Amino acid sequence: MWSIAMVGDTVYVGGNFDYIRPPGTAPGDPQQQPRKNLAAFNATTGQPLPWNPVVEGTVFTATTPQTDCDSLGNDQWICDAVWEIKPSPDGSKLYVGGDFAKINGEWRSKIASFDLPSGSLTTFKRAVNSRVKALTVTPSTVYAGGYFTAVDGIARQRLAAFSTTDGSLTSWAPTADRSVHAIITTPDQTRVVLGGDFNRINGNPPHGMGAVYTDTGASAPWATGVDYVSDTRRSWVTDLVKDGTTIYASANGEGTFDGRLALDPTDGTQRWIDNCLGATQAITLLDGILYSGSHAHDCSSQPDGFPDLASQFPYQRLLAEPANPSGDTPPILHWFPNTNGGATTYNQGPRAMDNNGTHLWVGGDFTKVNGKDQQGLTRFASLAAGADVNPPELIAKPQVSKPNGTTGTLKVDWKQTWDRDNKHLKYEVIRDGTTVVHTTEADSRFWDLQTMTFTDTGLAPGSTHTYSVRAIDPFNNRIRSSESAPVQAG
Repeated sequence: MWSIAMVGDTVYVGGNFDYIRPPGTAPGDPQQQPRKNLAAFNATTGQPLPWNPVVEGTVFTATTPQTDCDSLGNDQWICDAVWEIKPSPDGSKLYVGGDFAKINGEWRSKIASFDLPSGSLTTFKRAVNSRVKALTVTPSTVYAGGYFTAVDGIARQRLAAFSTTDGSLTSWAPTADRSVHAIITTPDQTRVVLGGDFNRINGNPPHGMGAVYTDTGASAPWATGVDYVSDTRRSWVTDLVKDGTTIYASANGEGTFDGRLALDPTDGTQRWIDNCLGATQAITLLDGILYSGSHAHDCSSQPDGFPDLASQFPYQRLLAEPANPSGDTPPILHWFPNTNGGATTYNQGPRAMDNNGTHLWVGGDFTKVNGKDQQGLTRFASLAAGADVNPPELIAKPQVSKPNGTTGTLKVDWKQTWDRDNKHLKYEVIRDGTTVVHTTEADSRFWDLQTMTFTDTGLAPGSTHTYSVRAIDPFNNRIRSSESAPVQAG
């Protein structure tokens, strides 16, 4: 799953896939439904919608492996993925870009559009000679970026624009010397901010980011780029989002910056930087929080961030941080759902994110979410849409011992558990299966779980007891350990 766009209560997803199926089911399950690189779902229920355009590529011959394409054997390849989906501001059109050549049997070379809510393919038809990777749409114009060098045989160096009225190619023609991965207009709509793996926009630095004017395509002031040391050690911008005052960027890097940035939209000066390690592929804004999909493994640079996880824990592939922190770098918030790295060689996991104000959808190449089978697509709800019903993680059974030199006393030790979206937990120590003999509260983080202790006194000498520990989150979701081995109080 490479892209997600939400229009009201509908989620449109694009990528490189042939089927959709319910969570937890295996390929070939009877509930599986055919979908060819595009699909739609109800945002609230998660149920698939009937929309089913067929997105295809054309077969070509190549003797070397083709990145992000499917091998058909005998040096035959096909590239048909949808890499980007963006709705028009009024929600009446859905634009898609990618590697495809046909939709529903009709020629649509790398870019197309659909009427909404009907989902019918429109007459918008252009011939783009290579991948369209990025789109953004204003009431009058569709801006596109990617790997292409021509549109309808007319030179366009990885950037082009089309009229939303009749689909015609406009005169807007800034140039990028290498690939463009993300495009967004500034809040005042006067400039287009560009992100990617380029070194120059209109011949001007910095690497990986730039801005041009929406009307002329001429370069606009832009101060902040991402790292470039060499072609084998560099960063590139993967995604851009905005609120009313700020542009936010995510980056991938090879031994270089691969976290997130907040930037002034007027000139690109940096407002804050998050230097977590682990390539970031997608970001979205919801209620003043910047959510990100990455394979973060070291956020020790950030307040409340975790240390390098490589030796002890899985990478933490979903993160949240305040979009407007009080300092020059945001803290990592206590929101730790997770995916695995997926089945591809990228070992990435999340690749795309979007939300409609109540539901956050995440797509990618993962096959598990929070340890459960769920491939390529998942969703989370804000508290405005539904209660927190998820208990803390499993808690190990406590260890019970009789302190030396005591009578009628037992010591209970247990290791904290943790909760994916609540830092503060309550613990109850339960004697003999039913009696709560101690209650305490503590903060816990998955990378720093502490041992807690309670000493039970006044027990009958020679009596034998077992203990368990229950963890309770602020929404009264509970998890209980198994019973300890019986121990005699002496």
